[in-house]
Amino acid sequence: MSQAVKLGRFMLIGQIGAGKTTLFNCLFNKDEVARKTQVMEFEGDSGIDTPGEYFSHPRMYHALITMAADVERLVYVHPADVFDCRLPYGLLEVYAGKTIDAVVTKMDLPGVDLARVTQMLRDAGISGQIFSVSSTDTLSIERVRRHLLHLEQGVTEEL
Repeated sequence: MSQAVKLGRFMLIGQIGAGKTTLFNCLFNKDEVARKTQVMEFEGDSGIDTPGEYFSHPRMYHALITMAADVERLVYVHPADVFDCRLPYGLLEVYAGKTIDAVVTKMDLPGVDLARVTQMLRDAGISGQIFSVSSTDTLSIERVRRHLLHLEQGVTEEL
């Protein structure tokens, strides 16, 4: 009996402009300016960054659903200054049994309301951990990195 191959430990999903690529670059210490993600980007077998269009357009859901089957965890990325949830109705049910975390990005912008965004994400069905980050706050990024790459469990990995 063969075991399914995991393509990555996590996959970032979210709307266009949510900060997925900036977060991805920070998590893997890439000194790159975020650019428009055109296709799924892979970092070895650790993580996958997805284009916002895959999340925002129903005709692209199949790409997310197919790839999500082979990752351990989904991470919904949501900007801290957006107060409506754009998780497509029913999309989370497709991933029943899979851990779904959220990262609230852009915490350094004016007008953020973390409590409001957190409640909105819980109401939308996010049951895993919710992290708040700013790309300029290395401690917040490090907490997410340790969680997603299982570094808090004593596993040593080079990033």
